[in-house]
Amino acid sequence: MKYFAFPLDSYVSMTKNAMLLFRNLPKAFSVPLISAPSGSTWVHFRCFSVMMALILYAGLLPAQSPAPTGLLDQVRAEIDTLCSPALAGRGYVHEGHLRAARYISNKFQQIGLEPVVNKGGVKSYFQPFPLQINLITDAKLVIGSDTLQPGTDFIAHRLSGSGQGSYKIKDMGYGLKLKSGVKGKIALLREGWPEHLKNDSKAQDQYGKRKQMLGRIDALLAYQPAGFIILKPKLTAAFAQEHLRVPILEVQKDSFPSKKASRAYIEVHAGLSTLESQNVAGLVRGTQFPDTAIVISAHYDHLGMLGPARFPGANDNASGTAMLLTMARYFQQHPLKYSILFIAFGGEETGLIGSRYFVEYDPLIPLQQLKFVLNLDLMGNGDEGIMAVGGKDFPAYFEQLQQQNERLQAVPVVRARRNAPNSDHFFFLLNGVPGFFIYTLGGPPHYHDVNDTPAHLRLSRFEEVQQLLIRFLEQLN
Repeated sequence: MKYFAFPLDSYVSMTKNAMLLFRNLPKAFSVPLISAPSGSTWVHFRCFSVMMALILYAGLLPAQSPAPTGLLDQVRAEIDTLCSPALAGRGYVHEGHLRAARYISNKFQQIGLEPVVNKGGVKSYFQPFPLQINLITDAKLVIGSDTLQPGTDFIAHRLSGSGQGSYKIKDMGYGLKLKSGVKGKIALLREGWPEHLKNDSKAQDQYGKRKQMLGRIDALLAYQPAGFIILKPKLTAAFAQEHLRVPILEVQKDSFPSKKASRAYIEVHAGLSTLESQNVAGLVRGTQFPDTAIVISAHYDHLGMLGPARFPGANDNASGTAMLLTMARYFQQHPLKYSILFIAFGGEETGLIGSRYFVEYDPLIPLQQLKFVLNLDLMGNGDEGIMAVGGKDFPAYFEQLQQQNERLQAVPVVRARRNAPNSDHFFFLLNGVPGFFIYTLGGPPHYHDVNDTPAHLRLSRFEEVQQLLIRFLEQLN
């Protein structure tokens, strides 16, 4: 979800070797992985060895542990894989997004989904698209003699620039008063408001753009600080498509060693990068109206890595991707009268880039032939029900969803919101395609942090939500 959300256990020891192998492979999925002349036993042996390594890595051979026996076993195995070290947080460091896309395309092929012809005239599971990102690969922070840990103690701000050095710390409080003397120093800021302003919205409005932290940073840049440290009660990572000229780190306030710390070593490696990512799409043809389609989608990308710290993204959105795969398995065996296009979107965390590309540049199926879009995000725990974003925009469809829930008693409550740019449904609805973004209520508190792990997913009501959505789509009219 955008911020404004092969069982691999037996292969862990292979991860380092697999990562080295993938660095030497072609980056684009359209390039053959192995090309060798025939007639050489040695060549055949080497090709076979490399291919076996690839197969093991991609999970196309069975794991040593027993195969999953039930739906939730299979779902947990897929979530574990999507969150595994081998997929590097499904971000842009170590090409985690490409590995995740390959894994999903293999799943689509195993399920029996048809590849789709993209704008380039290629029939493929992949729909490539470009994106620009402020790619932050590593960060270090030492306060006094204390070395802080990335991911748990601090993260890089999404707009951070590169920088490295040891500097004096200048405490700027909340950054509301512009002070001199910060040139060449680290400006230390606190998120939020001082006590006397916390509940005074009128007084807060007087600060104009400095009401927001970015406005305070922007104002202080004129005083030429060497960088910023922002103390926060909770670390929440995100991406940006631009960056500022100095390093900016966000520190969990309880991890900051001392209010009297006078010096910090700060190091950030960041830079604007233009990359190619991809959506992954597969089709189940309708039995009566194959030219009309329903879209079922979930984003597979996440926040990747910051140095050694990995953001697993179990709830956001390995859970939704696993739900997408379970829906694909069901509808491959029980097709609707309409076609169903299953899409695992990339680039969601960078600003809904993959879904916007699909809607505005290469719909695969013309938008006027799309009957409905069902987007799945944050599906990990449904104890308190589900939310249908778009439910207030399309009340007739929402009433059908509520009626199905009343019949099945799948979840305690089905709630509705208006369309919002918080997941991949947004550009569909903005362009006239009706639909819902479904997320579960009662999920874990971990969001866009290193603690969003499979262990924190109860998957409560997962099967019930799946059945509710299946029945809703089967009765859609």
